[in-house]
Amino acid sequence: MDIVSAPLDSLHLDPANARTHGDRNLDAIRASLATFGQVEPLVVHRPTKRVIGGNGRLTAMKALGWTHADVVELDVSETQATALGIALNRTAERMEWDLPSLGARLQSLPR
Repeated sequence: MDIVSAPLDSLHLDPANARTHGDRNLDAIRASLATFGQVEPLVVHRPTKRVIGGNGRLTAMKALGWTHADVVELDVSETQATALGIALNRTAERMEWDLPSLGARLQSLPR
């Protein structure tokens, strides 16, 4: 897997993305990017430059005034790109928290 830097203005949000990002979510994404930087690449359909994974991050990066992002470009069909976008969002949605472990982790952070 090759990660490359791409100008944000060359990338396109997926107009059919079924996952929405409300203001609260975008605020959290912007805060994370401002604090930690980009720690995972956007997943992009190479032929069209359509974002398969990371539409919310792309929106937040643009709002922060960023000009470039790290991306992984995939040479897949339109159908495969759509299926992958759904799979990436659906698998993240199905995760569960170990609440006692999460609570302990949060308590261990400095205030």
